[in-house]
Amino acid sequence: MKNKSLKRLGLITNNTLRQILISVFSMVIPFLVIHFSSKEIWGSFVGFFLYCLFAIQVINWGNKEYLLRKFSENPREIAFRFSENMATRFPLVILFSLIGLVLFPISFGFWILIWLLGRYFMHSTEVLLFYEKKFNASILIELISFGFFAVFFGLLKNSITVYWILVIFSLYQFLKGILYLVLFKNWVLIKNLSFEINFFKTALPFFILSILGFLGSKIDLYIVESLESKTITAEYQIINSLLVFCMSITALLYAPFTKLLYRNTDQIVDKTKNILAYIGLIIVPVSLLIIYFILELYLKVNLEFYFYLIAFAYVYPCYVYGLDIINLFKRHKETSVVFILTTGVVLNSLLSACFLYLDYGIVGALSGSAIAQLVILGLIKLKNDKIN
Repeated sequence: MKNKSLKRLGLITNNTLRQILISVFSMVIPFLVIHFSSKEIWGSFVGFFLYCLFAIQVINWGNKEYLLRKFSENPREIAFRFSENMATRFPLVILFSLIGLVLFPISFGFWILIWLLGRYFMHSTEVLLFYEKKFNASILIELISFGFFAVFFGLLKNSITVYWILVIFSLYQFLKGILYLVLFKNWVLIKNLSFEINFFKTALPFFILSILGFLGSKIDLYIVESLESKTITAEYQIINSLLVFCMSITALLYAPFTKLLYRNTDQIVDKTKNILAYIGLIIVPVSLLIIYFILELYLKVNLEFYFYLIAFAYVYPCYVYGLDIINLFKRHKETSVVFILTTGVVLNSLLSACFLYLDYGIVGALSGSAIAQLVILGLIKLKNDKIN
């Protein structure tokens, strides 16, 4: 029993390390680009970055959650279901690659295809990564891939342009995807590939929740990229990434115990919620202090104290309502969650656009997001109180 617990703890630790590593690498890249070129260069690249992020969300179409359910229903068909799902979603890769050729110059569009292919391979195999718990192999792949990026970036650091960032970043994503595909090559049944159109309907609830979560954390960045200068876009993209990482810490804390939370009594869940809320009161201020030094010393972005109060109002609510969402799922209230998250996205969009139009800049964009988060918190608490 003790060995089993230690093994489980080791898996949780390795997966947490893997997720932190991925987040850190993704946040380091813009700092490298800005250090060796300029904020304007990175801000110009953000448009490609945001397009691919949205495309990847659609291409994924909730496949991980869908396949985990299918795997548990019939473990003997894992390879078939996995291969079928890859074949079914592949046309979306082609679709968004073609759209990329229309929206961007052809030379840029080709590298967007390479980028999307890499992410498609990586996200397709993510379900097998969790199913087989190959977290150590994943850490190695992430290190190798980022090492490749660092070497090529180092060779070109004195002549960095938006095009070369796209080339290096796309090859970096493609290499990762190929390595993950090689890791799980035995699960790919090339001879038995088939197209299952019903997947899009069956997995739609998973997709909706995924896209709402994505838009909830990124819609303000899309609006900033559309309305503000390249410099402000670069600064806000980094601020957004740092704050979203602070928010994701809460998921890292409770994700390993999600199954236990589904099985435990309401009293235990409530106690866990209180603990998480108190932990957030420590983690969030410390994280914001670190962000302050990063912005002040590295990016040379001087923001008033009230900006960090707004940032706290943006980040902290997820430490309070994170487990409430699980409780709503536990009680089969997925529709309510979708409604609340949709309300948050719409409110975030309207307020961020309004504040930016009124020339409040970065503070305005974050204010819209913070208000939306507080509204989500209030609606989730009201719904939970109603059903309890």
